[in-house]
Amino acid sequence: MASVQEVLAVLESSGFERLPKPLTIVGTEFDFEAAVRGTETSHDLVVIATDAVAPRRLRRLVAGLARSLDLASSRRPVSLVVLGELAPADRIELERYARVLPIASSKSEIADIEDAVAVLLPLNLPNADLVHGGDPLNEVLAALGPLKSTSDHIALVNAAADGPDAVRETLRRYANEGAGWTDEGTSSDE
Repeated sequence: MASVQEVLAVLESSGFERLPKPLTIVGTEFDFEAAVRGTETSHDLVVIATDAVAPRRLRRLVAGLARSLDLASSRRPVSLVVLGELAPADRIELERYARVLPIASSKSEIADIEDAVAVLLPLNLPNADLVHGGDPLNEVLAALGPLKSTSDHIALVNAAADGPDAVRETLRRYANEGAGWTDEGTSSDE
């Protein structure tokens, strides 16, 4: 099972700051295994507990913490990371006061911890400079290839830049021309 130190390492590497133990809010001490607070993009207060704490005691701790934060007029959301098994009824009760993030995995791999606390971690978006993508119309022409890029294909692709109505009009003219019709709807052979 994941350890408290491994969870702390994941959170601290994402910009959370470890708080002294016991956690003290408005003069009241809360004996969680550990606590961290967000410092950059996250404003969460994250408390960590193990399944060694009796469920009833854990519920009282979390409820007391929520009340103390209310008294302090804190706007920090509370997240509770629980290491080990958590009964569904206990989870439901705890969720009245905090976001509950259980880590019940028997493996202590960092990826399991990161998955469990992903909602707390910043998103890793690709660098916009590294995202490759060209002009969509040129990519369509490249996909057609030089042998299939007839003047009619190029006209349709170019019409796409002006929207669906322009494509419909270009396609209509193409079909009329192929059928030998003029814009008045009569055959050019008549």
